[in-house]
Amino acid sequence: MKKILLFLLLLIPTVVNADVKVLTHLIDAEIEIAGALKVKETIIIEGDNKLFSRNLNYKMIDEVWNKKDLNFESSPIYNGYSLENIKVSAFKTNGEIDFNHEVKSFFNELDPTKRSENYFTRVNNKLGANININYDTSKNDKTAYYIEYLVTNVIVSHNDVNELNFTFKNLNYNADNTLIRVIIPYPTNSDLFRVWLHGPSNGELNYLVTENKEKIGIISFFPNINSSVNIRLTIPKEQVGIDIYLNKTKADALNKIKQIENAKLDQQDFNSKSLIIIKYVVIVLSIIYVISSLILFKYNFKSLNILYLVLGIIIAIFNFIFKIHIIYIYFIIFVPLIILLIKKLNKK
Repeated sequence: MKKILLFLLLLIPTVVNADVKVLTHLIDAEIEIAGALKVKETIIIEGDNKLFSRNLNYKMIDEVWNKKDLNFESSPIYNGYSLENIKVSAFKTNGEIDFNHEVKSFFNELDPTKRSENYFTRVNNKLGANININYDTSKNDKTAYYIEYLVTNVIVSHNDVNELNFTFKNLNYNADNTLIRVIIPYPTNSDLFRVWLHGPSNGELNYLVTENKEKIGIISFFPNINSSVNIRLTIPKEQVGIDIYLNKTKADALNKIKQIENAKLDQQDFNSKSLIIIKYVVIVLSIIYVISSLILFKYNFKSLNILYLVLGIIIAIFNFIFKIHIIYIYFIIFVPLIILLIKKLNKK
């Protein structure tokens, strides 16, 4: 049994050690005129860590588009073609790195073919590749991991617009700050440039503009993220000048995309309102539960005590499942136990 448990534990990928804190995760993406997405990621950690892993993806789903069926919600048409030009580095830093720093000016690129003290390996998977960086850090150091790569042919060409629908997966570092910037090929004031962001509800989205008030991209911010982020945007056709190898449709897509995204926004609004109602219901039930627990002083039935304890656990589970995050609610399950303890002490 112990051997089986050990084997299962080995199958679970270790991202960073428990003593390591991920401070910042910067994702800087730029749409190229040939329809690729050039991405530069900088991940800053604090602590002692010898192996760091980043699971990159160029696909959203493990399927191949059949050139016929089109689903504007989820489709293999939005997969990139490949993951290319991967460059990796790691270096000590004071932590003061942002999108305006040219990281490549002060790092030494790691060579995957030279298994020396500092190197990286690439292991392909169904959606992309896992990058494992071997680089010694110390407890009091801040270390930056830099990964640059190209997601090829990820733009989809429709009749009326070009579209990027890409998900940055495996952002499970719980970083203090995660910022994602996406730059389009040329500044524009066109109404065809539309953006939709899907991720944790605490995210923020802002447009990037030039001095002439033209839009050049977007920047999004997430604190303590532990999930994926999907960025969907449409741009004018002339933004992508080379579309020979892109997935193409004969559809006027913008209105259909807007309908889908507006429906998602309505559903998110409904879910948000529902969570607020559930939150107050759980709070009220918790108050009633604590006050009503006084009946346990009067009635000494074992079945009643068990039932009360189960009800408290159910309320605590609701607090966890719906992410209400009221820490005091978890302690209500101790109320009937405390009452039983008091009754036993009084009998003595």
